[in-house]
Amino acid sequence: MCADQSECRHESGCPLCNSSGTFAFQGRDLLYDKPETYRYMQCDQCCLIYQDPMPSSSDILSFYPDDYEPYRDICYPMRHGRTKLAILRHKYHYSHLHVSRLFRLLAPALGIFRHRDAIRFARNGKALDIGCGNGKFMHRMNSLGWQFEGVEFNPVAVDVCRRAGLKVFQGDLHAAAFEENNFDLVSARHLIEHVSDPDALMSEIARILKIGGRLALRTPNSLALGRRWFRTYWFANDVPRHVILFCPANLCILARRHGLRLVTEKTFTTPKIILKSWDYLTGNRENFSQKRKIRRLLARFYVVLATIIRRGDEIFSIYEKP
Repeated sequence: MCADQSECRHESGCPLCNSSGTFAFQGRDLLYDKPETYRYMQCDQCCLIYQDPMPSSSDILSFYPDDYEPYRDICYPMRHGRTKLAILRHKYHYSHLHVSRLFRLLAPALGIFRHRDAIRFARNGKALDIGCGNGKFMHRMNSLGWQFEGVEFNPVAVDVCRRAGLKVFQGDLHAAAFEENNFDLVSARHLIEHVSDPDALMSEIARILKIGGRLALRTPNSLALGRRWFRTYWFANDVPRHVILFCPANLCILARRHGLRLVTEKTFTTPKIILKSWDYLTGNRENFSQKRKIRRLLARFYVVLATIIRRGDEIFSIYEKP
């Protein structure tokens, strides 16, 4: 370990562009309160932030206990609100949804502020959710008219999905061996930051997308205001499960490399991320900030500020295969 970690260099290279990197931060697993520390570097060329050394596949699997929140069983079904249905019908081509005349009239104004991360509908659209967890997202999308299936490596989560009647392959995307030009939509929600080889993942996604098909991607934003404020204690660092942190620019570089063009790119944030970050910083593991009304209210000011300066905690991007 260097005496001055800010001068440490990375020898094996950035996983995106293979350039050298400089020490970014060192953190531990705050979610499960474990003592082991993990080092992260920042690429000098593309600014990608990555765990160094990059963990092996077996190491990565060990980061996810069976009680990991996205794997937990949930109650089906879940209903969509009238506002959401109206916005989807008006703005995102869900013309088959039943919406009252009043909400149809309100939809143009409501759509300016609400559900800005919705996905455009494709009739009889065949879709795939990679890293589908307990299937909550797939179930909600199927209820809107999609035909979703999933890929998930955790057997507990796969069992939850299958008991809910969802079609899920257990394993990784490459092992699933889907046909080429197979899907109208691929969803990768909070997935790519968990993957040690983003190039291989993006190449396979591009292969299985139909011409005109779209990739909807969500991932933490390394340029987020919250990360600047909380540094090691930023909730979305999620050490060690997040092995890579992207910004909009290097994410776009990755997609373009595999022939995908950017359709839309936005950043979002929620009170949850800033409140969880505060709890990490203060060591609060009992009286959580999310349950305290005044703190939830104050967190909304952060949400507004991060939105205005476009430094939200999450990147939401849609890419298309020309």
